Amino acid sequence: MTIPKPVKVALWGCGSLVAAMIVVYGIVLLLVPFPHKDIKGIHYSTEVLDKDRRLLYTFLNDKDRWQLPIELGRLDGRFIQATLAIEDRNFYKHSGVDFLAVVRSSFLNLTNGRIISGASTVSMQTIRLVEGRKRSFLNKIIEMVHAIRLEQLYTKEQILKMYFELAPYGGNIHGIRAASLRYLNKEPDDLTLTESALLAGLPQSPSRLRPDRYPARAKARRDRVLKAMLDQHVISDKDYAQAVSEPVVFGHYEFPKKAPHFSIYVKARSGNEKVLQTSLDERMQEFAEGVLKETVDRFRDQGIANGAVIVIENKTGKIRAMVGSADFMSAVDQGQVNGALSRRSPGSALKPFTYALALETGRYSTRTVLDDVPSRYAEYMPRNFDKKFRGKVSLREALVDSLNIPAVEVLDDVGYRVLHELLRDSGLKTLSPDPDRYGLSLTLGSPDVRLLELANAYVMLGRLGVYKPFSVDEGEADGHGRRLLSDGAAFIVADILSDNLRLQAAGLYRDEKQSPRVAFKTGTSYGQRDAWTFAYNPEYTVGVWMGNFNGKSSKALVGLEVATPVAVRIFDWLYEGKSLVWFTKPESVLAKADDLSVKTSGAVPTLARKDFIDPAKKPEIVSPAGGAEYFISGVQGSNHEINLQAKTSGEAQRLYWFVNGSLFKTALPDEKIFMPMSPGMYQITCADNFGRSSTISFIVR
Repeated sequence: MTIPKPVKVALWGCGSLVAAMIVVYGIVLLLVPFPHKDIKGIHYSTEVLDKDRRLLYTFLNDKDRWQLPIELGRLDGRFIQATLAIEDRNFYKHSGVDFLAVVRSSFLNLTNGRIISGASTVSMQTIRLVEGRKRSFLNKIIEMVHAIRLEQLYTKEQILKMYFELAPYGGNIHGIRAASLRYLNKEPDDLTLTESALLAGLPQSPSRLRPDRYPARAKARRDRVLKAMLDQHVISDKDYAQAVSEPVVFGHYEFPKKAPHFSIYVKARSGNEKVLQTSLDERMQEFAEGVLKETVDRFRDQGIANGAVIVIENKTGKIRAMVGSADFMSAVDQGQVNGALSRRSPGSALKPFTYALALETGRYSTRTVLDDVPSRYAEYMPRNFDKKFRGKVSLREALVDSLNIPAVEVLDDVGYRVLHELLRDSGLKTLSPDPDRYGLSLTLGSPDVRLLELANAYVMLGRLGVYKPFSVDEGEADGHGRRLLSDGAAFIVADILSDNLRLQAAGLYRDEKQSPRVAFKTGTSYGQRDAWTFAYNPEYTVGVWMGNFNGKSSKALVGLEVATPVAVRIFDWLYEGKSLVWFTKPESVLAKADDLSVKTSGAVPTLARKDFIDPAKKPEIVSPAGGAEYFISGVQGSNHEINLQAKTSGEAQRLYWFVNGSLFKTALPDEKIFMPMSPGMYQITCADNFGRSSTISFIVR
């Protein structure tokens, strides 16, 4: 068969064209490599989700854009149809470049003397968005080649996903999810037909068509998209008529900013992850925020401007609520400070751990008699909050009434180093590694703590002595815990702290048959700068701090009066309509009437104990001289100071100098220190880090 010459010429021309295209394809890929890395490294915004995947918070990406990932299967089908109808009707037919569209657009552009149509496919637009090249003839060729390569490496669905995550929708809004949330305050899987058409039309000229700035232009573009859908038989005449008759409804909505302190905290811990499904419960968070704000508003005129709340699920260690301040946006009250992470003085909130250690030894029970009388421990003389003494009290009474002197008596027997070890093992990272820095004052709240960490230490009590780190990741598996206390000791502490009469005394009426039973401990720092409450049962632990971030004190800052009501309301909300729970008495607990103690045979102390043997020699004050009289010179400009000096054994590492019962100076054994003098009687005490001390008196005239 002889092929006519015109056909031969045509075939030769087509072959030459194909060969030329292949050569161009190869040269472009050689000179301009395909952007594999950029395609796989889309700069998403970080989104924080709650435990049920509800969106809590979004952060700008590293290019200051709102750009969120999508699940293609969750997009409304009409939105995809609308986009393809206006941008790339042959998307599922071509292999990256629609050559018929190229020919058609070239003809239209030439005959009209201006650009009427660009003929860019979705694949070509995706490449342009990834590479960010300026529009030119050469760059168009590169886009075509890379678009063909894109189609070879990825499925149509994967390409659509990229496009819908990269496409511009105005300003710094990129991707359909960001656009839908910004303009319509909804996820894109809930779009109506008219909303789908509105958003599908924006990428052609996002700045010019933004509905929040140019609603008339946006409506015209929307109607054009709907007409394209009608012409391509994607929608019916009835759907079209209904959609074009609807007004363009839009807004300028803020991206979700819920649980801001928690979200910022989680993001800082997340590394490069962009979708963070956290442990937070959105409903619980909102309730806690509301209760805290109401409480601060009620006490604001009494000098209380802030607070913080933590809720932890005991079994899993998951943080279910974290409220860092009463109002995150308040600059006046320093609302962006996270009170859950701030270092504050805990007051009496550490006492339950002292009593748990005592009960664990088996030498104490709830009816053990303690002395609430003036007491002195070397240089240290504790006083009760109300400056009163009650004489003989039971251990139960001492803990319920939060008496300072009995707590120090118990700690003196148990050992402050042992309590220090327990608190450190319970996750209180703010404690100095040196227990001698605190001594017996440790049980009264001398170290600074964080609400989050101390709340998790109470979670340990709620697990009857088992410690686990807290968790912010809902997908994180529950780890194995470490037993720090016997279950019997922890149970008895919970039994003591669940005294309902304290709540009634504070005006918090509780129906024991309908209200959840809770163990709770309050704390009020020295100078009334911090008020605390930690409440727990077998399932939850709630920690509350109230105060001011600038450290301002207030007479109203008493734990039972301002912090406890917040914790109680949260617990009541948690168990509204639910069955109530409480601890089952462990076998290690001996119960004789109302006297509870721990069986030592079945409750060996589990915390590693250390034997600390004190050397025998105490510090000897050599200056000033005991019993001496000192006279102040009348010469003007003379220095009225006296040297404080003591001889110590080689074991002493630190000296504590007390003047008339108050700490004056902490110093090294050989450090030279001086005390100002004025007329009067002086009592000087020098104690070392082992608790040994000596005291002298003298007179200044």
